[in-house]
Amino acid sequence: MERLDGKIALVTGAARGIGAAIARRFAEEGADVLLTDSDEASVRRVAEEIGDRAEARGHDVTDEAAWKAVADWAIERHGHIDVLVNNAGIFLAAPLGETTLEEFRRVQEVNQVGVFLGMRAVAPSMLARGSGSIINLSSLAGLTGSPLLTAYGASKWAVRGMTKSVAKELAPSGVRVNSLHPGQIDTDMHARQRERTPELVDRLVAAIPMRRIGDPREIADAALFLASDESRFVTGSEVVIDGGVSA
Repeated sequence: MERLDGKIALVTGAARGIGAAIARRFAEEGADVLLTDSDEASVRRVAEEIGDRAEARGHDVTDEAAWKAVADWAIERHGHIDVLVNNAGIFLAAPLGETTLEEFRRVQEVNQVGVFLGMRAVAPSMLARGSGSIINLSSLAGLTGSPLLTAYGASKWAVRGMTKSVAKELAPSGVRVNSLHPGQIDTDMHARQRERTPELVDRLVAAIPMRRIGDPREIADAALFLASDESRFVTGSEVVIDGGVSA
């Protein structure tokens, strides 16, 4: 039996990188997967690659009405949602004095408010069934301070805090909420950041005890555990996948 047999999973930011890897992994394990992303053309291509178990649509995670539409779409298609992966996010590395208020607010809107809206939109369906797993993508930057990551770190610490608060609130109803904390992962976002700040990225990679960056599938494997019934007594937890950096 596949580990997510019969489950319905909604994955945001699924056009590439970690989100796409999670969607593919979930489908491999028997889930029907609904993929969303602001890049609608790309996320539809990923869904087509996955096959019959996947559907996709465009989605701005900072838009409250868009979240209602996505939740309604999922329930119309499948009747309920078993798993929500709040993966959509953006990255910003800049000195404090060069980070504009507009940039700071944009990072919070996508990374923090998007997660809040996602949990709020999907929780009612899960509470009605008395079960569900919400997986929020935080970061190693949500566990420790990092130079140049004031805006990004603030958003990921917020995700960590919201996860713990909502986990305690929903636990009596059978809904679990956990956070994933990736370190340096081989994604398009990582490659773009290397182009902008190669010294910073080289320093971060050199600090990894395992002497390599992670693969998106390694994050997907951790998400699979949290989505499955194998983690049925796990809530409010932080799963760190960083090659030993935070050890």
